[in-house]
Amino acid sequence: MTRLASAPFSAPFGAALALATAALAGAPGLARANPDDLFADAIFDPLTMDHHTPVSTLDADFSYVAYDEPRDVDVTVMGITIAGQYVTSRGVGGYLSIPMSYLAVDTPLNIFLPDDSALALGNLEIGGLWSKFFGSETALVLHAGLALPTASDDEIAAYQALASSPRWGNFVERVPNSTWLRLGLSPMGRIGGKLFWRADLGVDLALDEDDPVTYSPVLRVNLGGGVDLGTAHLLAELVTNVLDTDPDTNDNAASTLAIGARFLAGNLRPGIGIILPIDFNAQVLDPDFAITLSLAARL
Repeated sequence: MTRLASAPFSAPFGAALALATAALAGAPGLARANPDDLFADAIFDPLTMDHHTPVSTLDADFSYVAYDEPRDVDVTVMGITIAGQYVTSRGVGGYLSIPMSYLAVDTPLNIFLPDDSALALGNLEIGGLWSKFFGSETALVLHAGLALPTASDDEIAAYQALASSPRWGNFVERVPNSTWLRLGLSPMGRIGGKLFWRADLGVDLALDEDDPVTYSPVLRVNLGGGVDLGTAHLLAELVTNVLDTDPDTNDNAASTLAIGARFLAGNLRPGIGIILPIDFNAQVLDPDFAITLSLAARL
């Protein structure tokens, strides 16, 4: 039985619709930088790293996560994220992230869970950012936000952390019964006209965490870059979380390595990538791989 997990969907989807309308309309007069601008060309839109850049953007991710399924158990896991940010000409702005997860399990003998499926809302994140370009080839983004306790935990929706690996740095957006303060900074730029680079450094602190397994603080360290081919960006991104699940051991870091590309079509930057887990065996989830489809639109 497919159902919609109980959560306040109307408000976030209204905000997402407004952002999408602005993107399709080109948002005249609102954008801080046009994609053809020299400044905007100094950055790239990550597939798996932090969403934040110095320009107004709307992006959506649709990802399939593959797991090594037990015998006679059919599990489907998909991660969906709609995120948007508006940045003024002064470099100050705000952002909204709407994480969702589709989970389905088919167990003929009902060994683990009764057959169930759900589209579950995660922890909505809202925040502000400050950005600055240094010359035409380097930029910095500082951001701070709150991930609100909106994640559904009804039945199969309680397992939505299984959909975290495509945007592994946003893991806390899929932890039910928790509220998070999220802080980060992201330097980025271009080298020699063709090469991109970017780094993300951040920390997630639980203001409230009411689950059997706790994770706070979560440290985030990401490195990525790519090559500009003119009509496409070839990208490689390494995303690492250090989760405080067991302070007595050193086996609390896990990473994802993504290889993919974004294709440039005016304001639109569709992308595709494959995501491979690294050292996930020490965590509560252990995916085989993930495939992500992403669409970024510069406003």
